[in-house]
Amino acid sequence: MKTSFSFIFTIIIALVCCSPLTAQDNPQIGLPEGLIARIGKGTLGEVHFSPDGSKLAISTSIGIWLHDPETGKTLELLKRSHITRPYTFAYAPDGKTIASTSWGKPKRTRGGGMFAVEVWDVATGEDKAILMGHTTRVNSIAYSPDGETIAASGWHRDNTIRLWDTQTGQNIFTSRMQMPWDTFVIFSPDGTTYAAPAADNTVHLADGKTGKHKITLTGHSEQVSCAAYSPDSKTIATGSYDGTIRLSDATTGTHKTTLTSDKESVTSIGYSPNGNTIVCGTGNGDVQLWDTRTTKLKSTFTGHTKRTKSVIYSPDGKTIATASSDGTVRLWDATTGKSKAILTGYKRINTAAYSPDSQTIVTGNQAGKVHFWDVSTGELKNTFTGDRGIIFNITYAPDGKTIAVVSSYNDRVLLRDAKTGKHKVTLEHFGLIDTIFLILQNREYDIGPIAYSPDGKTIVTGGDYYTVEKGTVYLWDARTGIRKRVIFKGPGAVRTVVFSKDGKRIIATGDWKNKVRVWDAETGRKLTPTPADIPRGSKRLLHSPDGTTTAQVHQNGTVLIMERKATLQKE
Repeated sequence: MKTSFSFIFTIIIALVCCSPLTAQDNPQIGLPEGLIARIGKGTLGEVHFSPDGSKLAISTSIGIWLHDPETGKTLELLKRSHITRPYTFAYAPDGKTIASTSWGKPKRTRGGGMFAVEVWDVATGEDKAILMGHTTRVNSIAYSPDGETIAASGWHRDNTIRLWDTQTGQNIFTSRMQMPWDTFVIFSPDGTTYAAPAADNTVHLADGKTGKHKITLTGHSEQVSCAAYSPDSKTIATGSYDGTIRLSDATTGTHKTTLTSDKESVTSIGYSPNGNTIVCGTGNGDVQLWDTRTTKLKSTFTGHTKRTKSVIYSPDGKTIATASSDGTVRLWDATTGKSKAILTGYKRINTAAYSPDSQTIVTGNQAGKVHFWDVSTGELKNTFTGDRGIIFNITYAPDGKTIAVVSSYNDRVLLRDAKTGKHKVTLEHFGLIDTIFLILQNREYDIGPIAYSPDGKTIVTGGDYYTVEKGTVYLWDARTGIRKRVIFKGPGAVRTVVFSKDGKRIIATGDWKNKVRVWDAETGRKLTPTPADIPRGSKRLLHSPDGTTTAQVHQNGTVLIMERKATLQKE
Protein backbone atom coordinates (compact mmCIF):
# COMPACT_ATOMS: atom_id res chain seq x y z
CA MET A 1 0.00 0.00 0.00
CA LYS A 2 2.83 2.39 0.91
CA THR A 3 4.63 1.53 -2.32
CA SER A 4 1.51 2.16 -4.36
CA PHE A 5 0.85 5.50 -2.67
CA SER A 6 4.49 6.56 -3.09
CA PHE A 7 4.37 5.68 -6.78
CA ILE A 8 1.16 7.66 -7.37
CA PHE A 9 2.50 10.63 -5.42
CA THR A 10 5.71 10.62 -7.48
CA ILE A 11 3.71 10.64 -10.73
CA ILE A 12 1.57 13.55 -9.54
CA ILE A 13 4.65 15.58 -8.61
CA ALA A 14 6.24 14.79 -11.98
CA LEU A 15 3.15 15.87 -13.87
CA VAL A 16 2.96 19.12 -11.95
CA CYS A 17 6.64 19.88 -12.46
CA CYS A 18 6.64 19.01 -16.15
CA SER A 19 3.48 20.93 -17.00
CA PRO A 20 3.78 24.55 -18.08
CA LEU A 21 2.65 27.11 -15.54
CA THR A 22 -0.55 28.81 -16.64
CA ALA A 23 -0.67 32.08 -14.79
CA GLN A 24 -3.93 33.99 -14.64
CA ASP A 25 -1.85 37.02 -13.78
CA ASN A 26 -2.74 38.76 -10.57
CA PRO A 27 -4.54 41.93 -11.68
CA GLN A 28 -4.90 43.26 -8.12
CA ILE A 29 -1.33 44.59 -7.93
CA GLY A 30 -1.33 48.38 -8.12
CA LEU A 31 -5.07 48.55 -7.45
CA PRO A 32 -6.21 52.16 -6.92
CA GLU A 33 -7.39 53.08 -3.43
CA GLY A 34 -11.06 52.42 -2.75
CA LEU A 35 -11.46 49.61 -5.30
CA ILE A 36 -12.27 46.05 -4.32
CA ALA A 37 -10.88 44.33 -7.40
CA ARG A 38 -9.77 44.70 -10.97
CA ILE A 39 -10.89 42.21 -13.61
CA GLY A 40 -8.48 41.90 -16.51
CA LYS A 41 -5.01 43.32 -17.01
CA GLY A 42 -5.65 45.47 -20.06
CA THR A 43 -5.21 44.74 -23.75
CA LEU A 44 -1.87 43.28 -24.81
CA GLY A 45 0.73 45.51 -26.44
CA GLU A 46 4.47 44.75 -26.66
CA VAL A 47 6.86 42.52 -24.73
CA HIS A 48 10.46 43.38 -23.79
CA PHE A 49 13.04 42.14 -21.33
CA SER A 50 14.67 44.72 -19.10
CA PRO A 51 18.28 45.33 -20.19
CA ASP A 52 19.64 43.31 -17.24
CA GLY A 53 17.23 40.47 -17.93
CA SER A 54 15.73 40.51 -14.44
CA LYS A 55 12.21 41.40 -15.56
CA LEU A 56 9.82 40.72 -18.41
CA ALA A 57 7.84 43.86 -19.26
CA ILE A 58 4.44 43.69 -20.96
CA SER A 59 2.72 46.86 -22.10
CA THR A 60 -1.06 47.01 -21.85
CA SER A 61 -3.87 49.55 -21.96
CA ILE A 62 -3.41 50.32 -18.24
CA GLY A 63 0.36 50.28 -17.87
CA ILE A 64 3.40 48.04 -18.03
CA TRP A 65 3.26 44.79 -16.06
CA LEU A 66 6.57 43.43 -14.80
CA HIS A 67 7.02 39.67 -14.39
CA ASP A 68 9.62 37.20 -13.23
CA PRO A 69 11.08 35.91 -16.54
CA GLU A 70 11.49 32.37 -15.17
CA THR A 71 8.15 31.76 -13.47
CA GLY A 72 5.92 34.43 -15.01
CA LYS A 73 4.95 35.66 -11.53
CA THR A 74 3.54 39.20 -11.54
CA LEU A 75 5.90 41.57 -9.77
CA GLU A 76 4.71 45.12 -10.34
CA LEU A 77 2.53 47.45 -12.40
CA LEU A 78 4.07 50.61 -13.82
CA LYS A 79 0.96 52.73 -14.23
CA ARG A 80 0.25 55.13 -17.05
CA SER A 81 -3.19 56.26 -15.96
CA HIS A 82 -4.06 58.24 -19.10
CA ILE A 83 -3.33 55.33 -21.45
CA THR A 84 -6.44 53.57 -22.74
CA ARG A 85 -4.93 51.40 -25.48
CA PRO A 86 -1.93 49.05 -25.66
CA TYR A 87 1.19 50.91 -26.67
CA THR A 88 4.72 50.63 -27.94
CA PHE A 89 7.62 51.24 -25.60
CA ALA A 90 11.39 50.81 -25.26
CA TYR A 91 13.82 50.59 -22.35
CA ALA A 92 16.80 52.90 -22.24
CA PRO A 93 20.04 50.85 -22.30
CA ASP A 94 20.62 51.52 -18.59
CA GLY A 95 17.11 50.30 -17.74
CA LYS A 96 16.29 53.42 -15.73
CA THR A 97 14.07 55.12 -18.30
CA ILE A 98 11.27 54.06 -20.61
CA ALA A 99 10.07 55.85 -23.73
CA SER A 100 6.47 55.08 -24.64
CA THR A 101 3.61 56.34 -26.74
CA SER A 102 1.09 58.66 -25.16
CA TRP A 103 -2.30 57.32 -26.23
CA GLY A 104 -4.41 59.81 -24.35
CA LYS A 105 -3.85 63.12 -22.66
CA PRO A 106 -1.11 63.18 -20.02
CA LYS A 107 -2.00 64.52 -16.61
CA ARG A 108 0.74 67.09 -16.91
CA THR A 109 -0.37 70.26 -18.64
CA ARG A 110 3.06 70.82 -20.13
CA GLY A 111 2.93 69.64 -23.75
CA GLY A 112 1.75 66.12 -24.31
CA GLY A 113 -1.10 64.86 -26.38
CA MET A 114 -2.37 61.75 -28.07
CA PHE A 115 0.56 61.41 -30.48
CA ALA A 116 3.50 62.30 -28.22
CA VAL A 117 6.38 60.15 -27.01
CA GLU A 118 6.76 60.21 -23.23
CA VAL A 119 10.10 59.59 -21.60
CA TRP A 120 9.65 58.65 -17.96
CA ASP A 121 11.51 57.36 -14.94
CA VAL A 122 10.94 53.65 -14.27
CA ALA A 123 11.35 54.02 -10.50
CA THR A 124 9.06 57.01 -9.97
CA GLY A 125 6.86 57.13 -13.06
CA GLU A 126 7.62 60.84 -13.42
CA ASP A 127 7.88 62.31 -16.91
CA LYS A 128 11.37 63.40 -17.92
CA ALA A 129 10.47 64.64 -21.41
CA ILE A 130 7.53 64.77 -23.81
CA LEU A 131 8.54 64.57 -27.46
CA MET A 132 6.10 66.16 -29.88
CA GLY A 133 5.82 66.16 -33.66
CA HIS A 134 3.97 63.09 -34.92
CA THR A 135 0.52 63.69 -36.38
CA THR A 136 -0.78 60.14 -35.84
CA ARG A 137 -0.09 57.61 -33.11
CA VAL A 138 3.49 56.46 -32.68
CA ASN A 139 3.78 52.85 -33.81
CA SER A 140 7.37 52.01 -32.88
CA ILE A 141 10.07 53.37 -30.56
CA ALA A 142 13.76 52.48 -30.22
CA TYR A 143 16.71 53.74 -28.17
CA SER A 144 20.14 53.89 -29.73
CA PRO A 145 22.59 51.53 -27.97
CA ASP A 146 24.42 54.48 -26.37
CA GLY A 147 21.14 55.87 -25.05
CA GLU A 148 21.69 59.27 -26.67
CA THR A 149 19.00 59.04 -29.34
CA ILE A 150 15.37 57.98 -29.53
CA ALA A 151 13.85 57.02 -32.87
CA ALA A 152 10.08 56.81 -33.36
CA SER A 153 7.96 56.01 -36.39
CA GLY A 154 4.47 57.36 -36.94
CA TRP A 155 1.56 55.18 -37.92
CA HIS A 156 0.64 55.08 -41.61
CA ARG A 157 -0.43 58.58 -42.72
CA ASP A 158 2.15 60.33 -40.56
CA ASN A 159 4.89 58.84 -42.79
CA THR A 160 7.75 60.12 -40.64
CA ILE A 161 10.60 58.76 -38.56
CA ARG A 162 11.82 61.25 -36.00
CA LEU A 163 15.10 61.26 -34.10
CA TRP A 164 15.38 63.02 -30.73
CA ASP A 165 18.33 63.87 -28.50
CA THR A 166 17.60 62.22 -25.14
CA GLN A 167 19.51 64.87 -23.18
CA THR A 168 17.85 67.95 -24.66
CA GLY A 169 14.61 66.52 -26.04
CA GLN A 170 15.31 68.30 -29.32
CA ASN A 171 14.22 66.83 -32.65
CA ILE A 172 17.46 66.00 -34.47
CA PHE A 173 16.09 64.82 -37.78
CA THR A 174 12.79 63.94 -39.48
CA SER A 175 12.70 61.44 -42.32
CA ARG A 176 9.67 61.37 -44.61
CA MET A 177 8.66 58.44 -46.82
CA GLN A 178 5.59 56.41 -47.67
CA MET A 179 5.27 53.85 -44.90
CA PRO A 180 3.00 50.81 -44.41
CA TRP A 181 0.26 50.52 -41.82
CA ASP A 182 2.47 48.46 -39.48
CA THR A 183 5.64 50.48 -39.17
CA PHE A 184 8.71 49.74 -37.08
CA VAL A 185 12.12 51.24 -36.39
CA ILE A 186 15.19 49.41 -35.02
CA PHE A 187 18.81 50.42 -34.35
CA SER A 188 21.78 48.26 -35.25
CA PRO A 189 23.68 47.08 -32.14
CA ASP A 190 26.62 49.36 -32.98
CA GLY A 191 24.25 52.33 -33.29
CA THR A 192 25.47 53.44 -36.69
CA THR A 193 22.25 52.64 -38.55
CA TYR A 194 18.52 52.37 -38.08
CA ALA A 195 16.10 50.42 -40.26
CA ALA A 196 12.46 51.13 -41.14
CA PRO A 197 10.01 49.72 -43.72
CA ALA A 198 8.57 51.53 -46.72
CA ALA A 199 5.17 51.03 -48.34
CA ASP A 200 6.73 49.50 -51.48
CA ASN A 201 7.86 46.31 -49.64
CA THR A 202 11.40 47.63 -49.12
CA VAL A 203 13.42 48.49 -46.01
CA HIS A 204 15.35 51.73 -45.70
CA LEU A 205 18.62 51.88 -43.75
CA ALA A 206 19.68 55.31 -42.51
CA ASP A 207 22.45 56.87 -40.43
CA GLY A 208 21.70 56.43 -36.73
CA LYS A 209 22.84 59.95 -35.83
CA THR A 210 21.86 62.11 -38.78
CA GLY A 211 19.01 60.14 -40.34
CA LYS A 212 20.65 60.37 -43.77
CA HIS A 213 19.55 57.55 -46.10
CA LYS A 214 22.13 54.85 -46.76
CA ILE A 215 20.69 51.76 -48.44
CA THR A 216 17.37 50.35 -49.62
CA LEU A 217 16.79 46.61 -49.19
CA THR A 218 14.56 45.03 -51.83
CA GLY A 219 13.33 41.53 -52.66
CA HIS A 220 10.16 40.93 -50.65
CA SER A 221 6.95 40.50 -52.65
CA GLU A 222 4.67 41.67 -49.84
CA GLN A 223 4.84 44.13 -46.96
CA VAL A 224 7.84 43.86 -44.64
CA SER A 225 6.47 43.25 -41.16
CA CYS A 226 9.61 43.05 -39.01
CA ALA A 227 13.39 43.22 -38.97
CA ALA A 228 16.31 42.40 -36.67
CA TYR A 229 20.06 42.99 -36.70
CA SER A 230 22.57 40.28 -35.87
CA PRO A 231 24.47 41.00 -32.62
CA ASP A 232 27.63 41.92 -34.59
CA SER A 233 25.63 44.39 -36.75
CA LYS A 234 26.87 42.75 -39.94
CA THR A 235 23.59 41.17 -41.05
CA ILE A 236 20.01 42.35 -41.08
CA ALA A 237 17.11 39.89 -41.24
CA THR A 238 13.79 41.11 -42.64
CA GLY A 239 10.50 39.23 -42.31
CA SER A 240 7.50 39.69 -44.55
CA TYR A 241 3.90 38.71 -45.07
CA ASP A 242 5.19 36.85 -48.12
CA GLY A 243 6.35 34.12 -45.69
CA THR A 244 10.10 34.65 -46.10
CA ILE A 245 13.02 35.92 -44.05
CA ARG A 246 15.72 37.60 -46.14
CA LEU A 247 19.26 37.95 -44.73
CA SER A 248 21.24 40.86 -46.17
CA ASP A 249 24.62 42.44 -45.61
CA ALA A 250 23.88 45.39 -43.32
CA THR A 251 26.62 47.54 -44.88
CA THR A 252 26.20 46.91 -48.59
CA GLY A 253 22.63 45.61 -48.74
CA THR A 254 23.77 42.54 -50.66
CA HIS A 255 21.33 39.65 -50.36
CA LYS A 256 22.86 36.62 -48.59
CA THR A 257 20.13 34.01 -48.31
CA THR A 258 16.40 33.52 -47.90
CA LEU A 259 14.68 31.43 -45.25
CA THR A 260 11.26 30.28 -46.41
CA SER A 261 8.69 29.62 -43.73
CA ASP A 262 5.97 27.06 -44.40
CA LYS A 263 3.53 29.39 -42.64
CA GLU A 264 1.42 32.04 -44.32
CA SER A 265 3.44 34.99 -43.06
CA VAL A 266 6.32 36.10 -40.85
CA THR A 267 5.03 38.60 -38.31
CA SER A 268 7.89 39.10 -35.83
CA ILE A 269 11.57 38.30 -35.66
CA GLY A 270 14.61 38.37 -33.36
CA TYR A 271 18.21 37.15 -33.04
CA SER A 272 19.64 35.09 -30.20
CA PRO A 273 22.38 36.93 -28.25
CA ASN A 274 25.08 34.71 -29.79
CA GLY A 275 23.73 35.29 -33.30
CA ASN A 276 23.41 31.57 -34.07
CA THR A 277 19.61 31.48 -34.12
CA ILE A 278 16.78 33.55 -35.54
CA VAL A 279 13.38 33.26 -33.87
CA CYS A 280 10.34 34.25 -35.86
CA GLY A 281 6.64 34.50 -35.10
CA THR A 282 4.11 33.56 -37.76
CA GLY A 283 0.60 34.42 -38.82
CA ASN A 284 -0.91 31.24 -37.39
CA GLY A 285 0.82 31.61 -34.00
CA ASP A 286 3.66 29.11 -34.43
CA VAL A 287 7.15 30.16 -33.35
CA GLN A 288 10.06 28.96 -35.52
CA LEU A 289 13.79 28.79 -34.76
CA TRP A 290 16.27 28.95 -37.64
CA ASP A 291 19.98 28.10 -37.55
CA THR A 292 21.84 31.06 -39.08
CA ARG A 293 24.88 28.93 -39.98
CA THR A 294 23.09 26.12 -41.80
CA THR A 295 19.97 28.21 -42.69
CA LYS A 296 17.89 25.19 -41.64
CA LEU A 297 14.75 25.18 -39.52
CA LYS A 298 15.77 23.91 -36.08
CA SER A 299 12.43 23.63 -34.28
CA THR A 300 8.89 24.94 -34.05
CA PHE A 301 7.13 25.92 -30.81
CA THR A 302 3.37 25.56 -30.87
CA GLY A 303 0.78 26.85 -28.45
CA HIS A 304 -0.43 30.24 -29.60
CA THR A 305 -3.72 30.08 -31.47
CA LYS A 306 -3.45 33.39 -33.32
CA ARG A 307 -0.84 35.69 -34.87
CA THR A 308 2.42 36.00 -32.92
CA LYS A 309 2.90 39.74 -32.53
CA SER A 310 6.26 39.77 -30.77
CA VAL A 311 9.23 37.44 -30.19
CA ILE A 312 12.31 38.22 -28.14
CA TYR A 313 15.26 36.46 -26.51
CA SER A 314 16.25 37.17 -22.94
CA PRO A 315 19.69 38.82 -22.64
CA ASP A 316 21.23 35.53 -21.44
CA GLY A 317 19.71 33.65 -24.38
CA LYS A 318 18.02 31.04 -22.19
CA THR A 319 14.42 32.18 -22.56
CA ILE A 320 12.21 33.28 -25.44
CA ALA A 321 9.15 35.44 -24.76
CA THR A 322 6.33 35.56 -27.30
CA ALA A 323 3.15 37.64 -27.38
CA SER A 324 0.14 36.75 -29.47
CA SER A 325 -3.15 38.18 -30.66
CA ASP A 326 -4.76 35.33 -28.70
CA GLY A 327 -4.17 37.50 -25.61
CA THR A 328 -1.41 35.40 -24.05
CA VAL A 329 2.31 35.79 -23.43
CA ARG A 330 4.37 32.60 -23.37
CA LEU A 331 7.81 31.96 -21.92
CA TRP A 332 9.78 29.14 -23.57
CA ASP A 333 13.03 27.39 -22.77
CA ALA A 334 15.13 28.49 -25.74
CA THR A 335 17.01 25.18 -25.89
CA THR A 336 14.32 22.57 -25.32
CA GLY A 337 11.25 24.49 -26.48
CA LYS A 338 9.38 23.55 -23.32
CA SER A 339 6.86 26.05 -22.04
CA LYS A 340 7.96 27.73 -18.82
CA ALA A 341 4.86 29.84 -18.22
CA ILE A 342 1.72 31.07 -19.96
CA LEU A 343 0.54 34.52 -18.93
CA THR A 344 -3.15 35.12 -19.53
CA GLY A 345 -5.72 37.83 -18.90
CA TYR A 346 -4.72 40.25 -21.66
CA LYS A 347 -7.90 40.21 -23.75
CA ARG A 348 -10.04 43.33 -23.94
CA ILE A 349 -13.28 43.08 -21.95
CA ASN A 350 -16.12 44.64 -23.93
CA THR A 351 -19.10 44.05 -21.69
CA ALA A 352 -20.08 42.87 -18.20
CA ALA A 353 -23.16 42.04 -16.15
CA TYR A 354 -23.97 41.17 -12.54
CA SER A 355 -25.62 37.90 -11.60
CA PRO A 356 -29.01 38.36 -9.88
CA ASP A 357 -27.47 37.35 -6.53
CA SER A 358 -24.72 40.02 -6.90
CA GLN A 359 -21.98 37.46 -6.19
CA THR A 360 -20.69 37.09 -9.75
CA ILE A 361 -19.77 39.32 -12.66
CA VAL A 362 -19.83 37.78 -16.11
CA THR A 363 -17.71 39.38 -18.85
CA GLY A 364 -17.40 38.97 -22.62
CA ASN A 365 -14.25 39.75 -24.57
CA GLN A 366 -13.08 40.26 -28.13
CA ALA A 367 -12.08 36.60 -28.48
CA GLY A 368 -15.59 35.25 -27.93
CA LYS A 369 -14.84 34.07 -24.38
CA VAL A 370 -17.21 34.35 -21.42
CA HIS A 371 -15.62 34.60 -17.98
CA PHE A 372 -17.25 34.44 -14.55
CA TRP A 373 -15.58 36.35 -11.71
CA ASP A 374 -16.03 36.51 -7.96
CA VAL A 375 -17.18 40.04 -7.11
CA SER A 376 -15.46 40.18 -3.72
CA THR A 377 -12.03 38.95 -4.85
CA GLY A 378 -11.87 39.40 -8.61
CA GLU A 379 -10.84 35.75 -8.96
CA LEU A 380 -11.81 33.77 -12.05
CA LYS A 381 -14.49 31.18 -11.32
CA ASN A 382 -15.38 29.72 -14.72
CA THR A 383 -14.79 30.16 -18.45
CA PHE A 384 -16.53 28.98 -21.59
CA THR A 385 -16.88 29.99 -25.21
CA GLY A 386 -19.72 32.42 -25.81
CA ASP A 387 -19.79 32.42 -29.63
CA ARG A 388 -17.55 32.98 -32.58
CA GLY A 389 -16.52 36.59 -33.08
CA ILE A 390 -16.38 39.52 -30.68
CA ILE A 391 -18.82 39.56 -27.77
CA PHE A 392 -20.62 42.90 -27.78
CA ASN A 393 -23.12 42.41 -25.00
CA ILE A 394 -24.03 39.96 -22.28
CA THR A 395 -26.74 39.70 -19.64
CA TYR A 396 -28.28 37.33 -17.09
CA ALA A 397 -31.84 36.05 -17.07
CA PRO A 398 -33.71 37.18 -13.92
CA ASP A 399 -33.48 33.69 -12.39
CA GLY A 400 -29.70 33.57 -12.91
CA LYS A 401 -29.85 30.25 -14.77
CA THR A 402 -29.24 31.59 -18.28
CA ILE A 403 -26.97 34.15 -19.88
CA ALA A 404 -27.63 35.82 -23.22
CA VAL A 405 -24.54 36.45 -25.32
CA VAL A 406 -24.54 38.91 -28.23
CA SER A 407 -21.69 38.37 -30.69
CA SER A 408 -20.52 39.79 -33.99
CA TYR A 409 -20.87 36.38 -35.64
CA ASN A 410 -23.90 36.22 -37.94
CA ASP A 411 -25.75 38.88 -35.92
CA ARG A 412 -27.22 36.51 -33.39
CA VAL A 413 -27.74 35.89 -29.68
CA LEU A 414 -26.88 32.63 -27.94
CA LEU A 415 -28.66 31.67 -24.74
CA ARG A 416 -26.42 29.46 -22.60
CA ASP A 417 -26.68 27.72 -19.26
CA ALA A 418 -24.99 30.03 -16.77
CA LYS A 419 -23.25 27.17 -14.95
CA THR A 420 -22.27 24.74 -17.70
CA GLY A 421 -22.19 26.94 -20.79
CA LYS A 422 -24.42 24.47 -22.61
CA HIS A 423 -26.25 26.02 -25.54
CA LYS A 424 -30.00 26.40 -25.08
CA VAL A 425 -31.48 28.62 -27.76
CA THR A 426 -30.32 30.89 -30.59
CA LEU A 427 -31.99 34.17 -31.48
CA GLU A 428 -31.28 35.05 -35.10
CA HIS A 429 -32.97 37.12 -37.75
CA PHE A 430 -32.44 34.99 -40.78
CA GLY A 431 -35.50 33.93 -42.73
CA LEU A 432 -36.42 34.32 -46.39
CA ILE A 433 -36.75 38.10 -46.23
CA ASP A 434 -33.53 38.46 -44.29
CA THR A 435 -31.69 36.27 -46.80
CA ILE A 436 -32.85 38.61 -49.56
CA PHE A 437 -31.60 41.54 -47.47
CA LEU A 438 -28.27 39.73 -47.14
CA ILE A 439 -27.99 39.33 -50.90
CA LEU A 440 -28.78 43.00 -51.36
CA GLN A 441 -26.38 43.92 -48.52
CA ASN A 442 -29.23 45.59 -46.76
CA ARG A 443 -29.90 43.19 -43.89
CA GLU A 444 -29.96 43.81 -40.15
CA TYR A 445 -26.32 44.52 -39.51
CA ASP A 446 -26.16 43.73 -35.84
CA ILE A 447 -27.89 43.02 -32.59
CA GLY A 448 -26.39 45.25 -29.96
CA PRO A 449 -28.25 46.04 -26.76
CA ILE A 450 -30.30 43.31 -25.07
CA ALA A 451 -32.47 42.94 -21.97
CA TYR A 452 -34.76 40.40 -20.29
CA SER A 453 -38.28 41.20 -19.16
CA PRO A 454 -38.67 41.05 -15.33
CA ASP A 455 -40.49 37.72 -15.60
CA GLY A 456 -37.74 36.28 -17.82
CA LYS A 457 -40.17 35.19 -20.55
CA THR A 458 -39.27 37.82 -23.14
CA ILE A 459 -36.07 39.32 -24.52
CA VAL A 460 -35.83 42.69 -26.20
CA THR A 461 -32.99 43.47 -28.61
CA GLY A 462 -31.93 46.63 -30.38
CA GLY A 463 -29.75 47.11 -33.44
CA ASP A 464 -29.42 48.80 -36.79
CA TYR A 465 -29.26 48.11 -40.51
CA TYR A 466 -26.00 48.02 -42.41
CA THR A 467 -26.66 50.21 -45.45
CA VAL A 468 -29.73 52.17 -44.44
CA GLU A 469 -29.63 54.27 -41.31
CA LYS A 470 -32.49 52.58 -39.51
CA GLY A 471 -32.71 51.20 -36.01
CA THR A 472 -34.54 48.09 -34.85
CA VAL A 473 -36.21 46.90 -31.65
CA TYR A 474 -37.50 43.31 -31.55
CA LEU A 475 -39.17 41.10 -28.96
CA TRP A 476 -38.20 37.41 -28.70
CA ASP A 477 -39.56 34.43 -26.83
CA ALA A 478 -36.83 33.63 -24.28
CA ARG A 479 -37.76 29.93 -24.21
CA THR A 480 -38.02 29.15 -27.94
CA GLY A 481 -35.95 31.95 -29.48
CA ILE A 482 -38.77 32.81 -31.89
CA ARG A 483 -39.08 36.46 -32.88
CA LYS A 484 -42.43 37.60 -31.49
CA ARG A 485 -42.88 41.21 -32.47
CA VAL A 486 -41.30 44.14 -34.28
CA ILE A 487 -41.52 47.09 -31.91
CA PHE A 488 -39.57 49.64 -33.93
CA LYS A 489 -38.02 50.08 -37.36
CA GLY A 490 -37.06 53.67 -37.76
CA PRO A 491 -34.31 56.23 -38.21
CA GLY A 492 -31.15 56.02 -36.14
CA ALA A 493 -29.36 53.06 -34.60
CA VAL A 494 -30.65 51.81 -31.24
CA ARG A 495 -27.99 52.01 -28.54
CA THR A 496 -29.73 50.80 -25.36
CA VAL A 497 -32.91 48.87 -24.58
CA VAL A 498 -34.47 48.01 -21.24
CA PHE A 499 -37.80 46.94 -19.77
CA SER A 500 -39.44 49.07 -17.13
CA LYS A 501 -39.48 47.48 -13.67
CA ASP A 502 -43.09 46.36 -14.11
CA GLY A 503 -42.32 44.92 -17.55
CA LYS A 504 -45.04 46.96 -19.26
CA ARG A 505 -42.83 49.40 -21.16
CA ILE A 506 -39.74 49.20 -23.34
CA ILE A 507 -37.32 52.10 -23.07
CA ALA A 508 -34.59 52.78 -25.63
CA THR A 509 -32.00 55.37 -26.54
CA GLY A 510 -30.36 55.82 -29.93
CA ASP A 511 -29.24 58.10 -32.72
CA TRP A 512 -32.30 60.32 -32.81
CA LYS A 513 -33.14 63.83 -31.69
CA ASN A 514 -35.41 62.64 -28.90
CA LYS A 515 -33.01 61.03 -26.45
CA VAL A 516 -35.50 58.44 -25.21
CA ARG A 517 -38.23 56.42 -26.94
CA VAL A 518 -40.82 54.35 -25.07
CA TRP A 519 -43.23 51.67 -26.31
CA ASP A 520 -45.93 49.52 -24.77
CA ALA A 521 -44.31 46.08 -24.37
CA GLU A 522 -47.51 44.24 -25.24
CA THR A 523 -48.89 46.22 -28.19
CA GLY A 524 -45.80 48.03 -29.44
CA ARG A 525 -47.67 51.34 -29.29
CA LYS A 526 -45.41 54.36 -28.92
CA LEU A 527 -45.75 56.15 -25.58
CA THR A 528 -44.67 59.51 -24.23
CA PRO A 529 -41.51 59.26 -22.08
CA THR A 530 -41.86 60.12 -18.39
CA PRO A 531 -39.09 61.23 -15.97
CA ALA A 532 -38.98 57.65 -14.66
CA ASP A 533 -38.05 56.43 -18.13
CA ILE A 534 -34.83 58.44 -18.30
CA PRO A 535 -31.91 55.93 -18.10
CA ARG A 536 -29.53 56.28 -15.16
CA GLY A 537 -25.87 55.53 -15.49
CA SER A 538 -24.65 53.85 -18.67
CA LYS A 539 -23.90 50.43 -20.09
CA ARG A 540 -20.37 50.87 -18.71
CA LEU A 541 -21.47 51.59 -15.13
CA LEU A 542 -23.19 48.66 -13.46
CA HIS A 543 -24.89 48.52 -10.05
CA SER A 544 -25.21 45.20 -8.25
CA PRO A 545 -28.80 44.07 -7.62
CA ASP A 546 -28.21 44.10 -3.85
CA GLY A 547 -26.89 47.67 -4.00
CA THR A 548 -23.55 46.92 -2.31
CA THR A 549 -21.09 47.24 -5.20
CA THR A 550 -20.61 49.04 -8.48
CA ALA A 551 -18.64 47.82 -11.48
CA GLN A 552 -17.26 50.01 -14.23
CA VAL A 553 -16.40 48.60 -17.65
CA HIS A 554 -13.41 50.84 -18.20
CA GLN A 555 -12.46 52.17 -21.61
CA ASN A 556 -9.09 50.43 -21.31
CA GLY A 557 -10.78 47.02 -21.43
CA THR A 558 -10.79 46.14 -17.72
CA VAL A 559 -13.55 46.06 -15.11
CA LEU A 560 -13.16 47.91 -11.82
CA ILE A 561 -15.24 46.86 -8.81
CA MET A 562 -15.85 49.09 -5.78
CA GLU A 563 -18.12 49.39 -2.80
CA ARG A 564 -21.24 51.37 -3.66
CA LYS A 565 -20.68 53.90 -0.88
CA ALA A 566 -17.24 54.82 -2.19
CA THR A 567 -16.51 57.23 -5.02
CA LEU A 568 -15.35 55.53 -8.22
CA GLN A 569 -11.84 56.64 -9.07
CA LYS A 570 -10.41 56.89 -12.51
CA GLU A 571 -7.24 54.93 -13.10
